Amino acid sequence: MRAAASDMERVSARLSFLIVLSGVFVVLSVSKMAGIQIMHHDEYLQRAEQQQTKQVSVQARRGDIYDKNGYLLAGNVTEATFSVFWPQVPDEKTAEVDSLIMLLGEYSRYSVPMQRGSGYTVIADNVPWEFASQIINSVPEHTDCSFVTRRVYPMAESITPVIGTYNENVSQGLEYYMEDFLEGTDGVSYYQTCSWGEFSAFDATAANVAPVNGKDLYLTIDSRYQEIAQEELELAVEVSGSSWGAAVIINPVNGDILAMASYPVFNENGSLAMNHCIQSSTEPGSVFKAVTLSAALDAGTVSLSDSFDCRGSYIEISGYRIGDSHPIGEVLDLTGVIARSSNVGTIQLASTIPDSVFYEYCRSFGFGSKTRVEFPSEQSGLITDLRNWSALSKANLAIGQEVSATPLQLAMAYGAIANGGLLYRPRLIESTGEGGLLRPLAESPAHRIISQETAAQVRQVLTSVVTDGTGQSAQVPGVTVAGKTGTAERLVQDGYLSAFAGMVPADNPGLVAVVVFDMPDYQYRWGSVLAAPVFERIVSRILSTSPEIALGQPRHAGEMVVAAGGLL
Repeated sequence: MRAAASDMERVSARLSFLIVLSGVFVVLSVSKMAGIQIMHHDEYLQRAEQQQTKQVSVQARRGDIYDKNGYLLAGNVTEATFSVFWPQVPDEKTAEVDSLIMLLGEYSRYSVPMQRGSGYTVIADNVPWEFASQIINSVPEHTDCSFVTRRVYPMAESITPVIGTYNENVSQGLEYYMEDFLEGTDGVSYYQTCSWGEFSAFDATAANVAPVNGKDLYLTIDSRYQEIAQEELELAVEVSGSSWGAAVIINPVNGDILAMASYPVFNENGSLAMNHCIQSSTEPGSVFKAVTLSAALDAGTVSLSDSFDCRGSYIEISGYRIGDSHPIGEVLDLTGVIARSSNVGTIQLASTIPDSVFYEYCRSFGFGSKTRVEFPSEQSGLITDLRNWSALSKANLAIGQEVSATPLQLAMAYGAIANGGLLYRPRLIESTGEGGLLRPLAESPAHRIISQETAAQVRQVLTSVVTDGTGQSAQVPGVTVAGKTGTAERLVQDGYLSAFAGMVPADNPGLVAVVVFDMPDYQYRWGSVLAAPVFERIVSRILSTSPEIALGQPRHAGEMVVAAGGLL
């Protein structure tokens, strides 16, 4: 009996212990729940909401880019991708995938019936937004539709030297330079999710942030002129064997860039090539003689009636000989010196100008300084500092040596001769757009570098270059042309540069164009053989598109105010 009683006591003690332990557990659990529900309610609620909410970035629309006439140069296309993840598709639902394929029609990669796969399969991609938005509500439960926006360029390679390229990883050209205007700011949306992680509903109560779209850009570029220049440039580079070619077309009245062609567009490795209009500087050669002529006439050290002895085939300075490419053998007046591109005569012309005055005129035309155009990696060019001049520097500078310039710098310098003596800062962006509203940008400022009388005299001389001199191959039917050929020897690379800079119509120019080819085959080295004929073809085609240019353009009333530092 005692043994039985003892066993009962032990069982009773164990039961009591378990009851007490269970009670303690219940108390602790209740306390924990109370802590969650009361003391830490907000904290745990926030955690739950975070686990049930997904944050999704809402892509801002990148700004479009248009030419001066409103033609699209760079824009955005939104396209859809339809896909299926087979492990989530029950066998009895396979027919629904076939129905999607039938809806997609020509955009589908597959035909019906589609064979089941083992993983993720793209059914269709690059589906236009307009079409995808019409069928998106008919997409079966176990398939997915996602959208992506990509950059498109309707004019393809003809506009690439100006616009550059853009993708998510890299941007170049104007796409890069104007990134802050174009990119916009992405927004944020929040979605409630199901227990398995899929989106269930848009959360309108969350702090959603709408995207701020990028601004549109309207350029000064005329896409018609750009396409013409690019086509002619490409053909000439291929025929002549040049390493590159560049063509700049500007409106001399306000400094607007109308075309900026460069070829090749891409390097051999597929990367974007530099725009040689802005990013390459070379010795301009005889094209620079228009600057020497302008300086002498404006400084009053010569007149158009002066004569220069060009009977010798060279001129000697400090024991060095600088000669003419073709012997002249006679005395020439000032017009003849430039028309026949005599180095001997041009050096005599420069000798009439004091060194410091000549140097300042060259600098005032913009050489040795960046134009500050809206484009990345612009080259400033070089001009030998006056303090470092040798005995030959002045003579070399007079004929376009010891100076390097970009085609754009040459175009702006010739623009000053064309418009009556005002040097403009070039302008590539005409206005910005936001929300359908345009905001015109101010026209570029200008300062006077030569007088109107000097500019008119220089245009007269440059007209003779085309009618009677080295530039006859630049003649354009139906309109007078003023311009200058240039052939520069590339001492470093043992080759030549062929160039022509000109304006139409000669007496009241509405257009200035500069054409440059680097390292052409030997038979194409002369500016009169390669660059001048290309100028003629480009301008002739432009005039057929815009015949009003042949009538010239009106000047700004009262001209522009002379900026500080300009030569009067």
